[in-house]
Amino acid sequence: MSATTQSLVVARRPDSGGVEGSVITLLANHFPVQFDSSQRIFHYNVEISPNPSREVARMIKQKLVKENSAVLSGALPAYDGRKSLYSPVEFQKDRLEFYVSLPIPTSKSSLPFGEFNFLQEKHQQLKLFRINIKLVSKLDGKELSRYLSKEGDDWIPLPQDYLHALDVVLRESPMERCLPVGRSLYSSSMGGTKEIGGGAVALRGFFQSLRPTQQGLALNVDFSVTAFHESIGVIPYLQKRLEFLRDLPQRKKRSLVGEERKEVEKALKNIRIFVCHRETVQRYRVFGLTEEATENLWFYDRDGKNLRLLNYFKDHYNYDIQFRNLPCLQISRSKPCYLPMELCMICEGQKFLGKLSDDQTARILKMGCQRPKERKAIIDGVMRGSVGPTR
Repeated sequence: MSATTQSLVVARRPDSGGVEGSVITLLANHFPVQFDSSQRIFHYNVEISPNPSREVARMIKQKLVKENSAVLSGALPAYDGRKSLYSPVEFQKDRLEFYVSLPIPTSKSSLPFGEFNFLQEKHQQLKLFRINIKLVSKLDGKELSRYLSKEGDDWIPLPQDYLHALDVVLRESPMERCLPVGRSLYSSSMGGTKEIGGGAVALRGFFQSLRPTQQGLALNVDFSVTAFHESIGVIPYLQKRLEFLRDLPQRKKRSLVGEERKEVEKALKNIRIFVCHRETVQRYRVFGLTEEATENLWFYDRDGKNLRLLNYFKDHYNYDIQFRNLPCLQISRSKPCYLPMELCMICEGQKFLGKLSDDQTARILKMGCQRPKERKAIIDGVMRGSVGPTR
């Protein structure tokens, strides 16, 4: 503990600052933050089972707070999407257990091998989550106030826990309206999206972080740009991403050979997709491609009957598969779960996987490199905007 505390102590400069040269006025992208030092923050640990994605975890938190206001003492806690929940008031008990059900489509585990996706019900099923909440610590804002005002000992350690809690509070609203990527948050409301080629679009966003300064607590806000996968059909996406598939719609009988198959699998692996041939909001992750072409794929239905994939889509959806010589997407590590490429769409809001080309990088830099005056206007817009920290 002593080693940890020492690492949080910020060294003071040994002199009073420079005395030579010209005095200038410097404008920094730091915004003063006022906080009530008497406000305690109650830190709770959150365990959710089965383990959800961050997006689902936030949905669980929102429903839990809405349905259990009395038990949570009327609090509107801030959540980091993982394990930590911060409340301005103490809950009724130090340990709490809740059950929350959400309409999340799930695969039918009772289906026979090979029929993972094709015979799901159209309606969503309720999925039950167990949430355990336990009080971890009670954080005091007076320590941060003393640190910032330099009261008492010059070597007061930075109260990192309280600072982190305030950081989560300030990110709570933007996290509900933006796409988080690392420490940055992105939104189409900040200037829309711009195509940068190769199946990628650039999206504007902002970085924010609380920082202790000599002038007091400050929020550092900066402008950023990053690349996302374009939300289009998998076939059009491959046309844009891979040069050798540009003429794919004109050559529907085309197959993949040798290195081509490896390139397609590399371009699609770990990308989340959804299907457009039925009413569903379920998303899948691409694990790879089938070894066989679509026209050669068969699977067993729940009665044990062996069905040809092409016939199944014709009989159940009245759809004729066009790109029969292409492989299907494999969306399970262990079971043969097949989805024809032409019926799949790339999900929105996914950070671009893989290395950007020189042209893509140049377009990103052009969007991100702004003169100081323009950059200041963008940052001021973030502070005033509907997705910024002041919300």
